[in-house]
Amino acid sequence: MIKDTDFELLKEGSIVEVRGNFGSGPLELATVTCVENDIKNGLPGIDYTTQSGDDHWAYMHQVHRIVTL
Repeated sequence: MIKDTDFELLKEGSIVEVRGNFGSGPLELATVTCVENDIKNGLPGIDYTTQSGDDHWAYMHQVHRIVTL
């Protein structure tokens, strides 16, 4: 999981490793399409597209690692 301070570094186009399914899914490489201060329930998160082209959203605790900014 990335640090809260790293949330500010993320931007559209960043590549991240993310765990879908509320953090219980496998690690996937994904491209950030939007960074939200309130993705759902008042928590920060991202919208992202997987390498297979699927669009999803995730809370920040699901982002495992920033690969590229």
